[in-house]
Amino acid sequence: MEKDFTGLLETMEKQSDVYERLLSLANEKQPVLVKGNIPELEKITKAEEILILQIGRLEEKRQVLHRSLASHFALSPGDLTVSELETLAGEEMAAKLKLLCEKMVGTLQKLETINRSNSYLIEKSLDYLDFSLNVITSDNTASSYNGKEEKEKDKPSKIFDRKV
Repeated sequence: MEKDFTGLLETMEKQSDVYERLLSLANEKQPVLVKGNIPELEKITKAEEILILQIGRLEEKRQVLHRSLASHFALSPGDLTVSELETLAGEEMAAKLKLLCEKMVGTLQKLETINRSNSYLIEKSLDYLDFSLNVITSDNTASSYNGKEEKEKDKPSKIFDRKV
């Protein structure tokens, strides 16, 4: 049981570190999105993908340890909450667990905020690109003063054909 508690804390500490690195990348991403630096954005996205895979592996390990502790205490994994773990663990481990959970919650809240902001920036960039594409591909048929449309030869040429 002591080994499972220690393993759980170590795994959660690793998860916390990975979330901190994800937060750092999310902060780096913001100016890159504003500048529209695609190569740098791709580099950051690849680094995020690697970290997300690490989080997945760590989460699987954490769940195995969590289930092991739950079965040791004859509880279902759903009933073995962090609060319950704090009461079942020794005083030192409970304090570490509490601090670690508070740190992770804070990091995840910051990550959620910056990701929401980055999503907004991406959405606005896509809106701008859509607007620009519409301007480039629009069919500007102008009417003359006599109510007749301009002839084909007088129309401005389009750079792109909108049909895809």
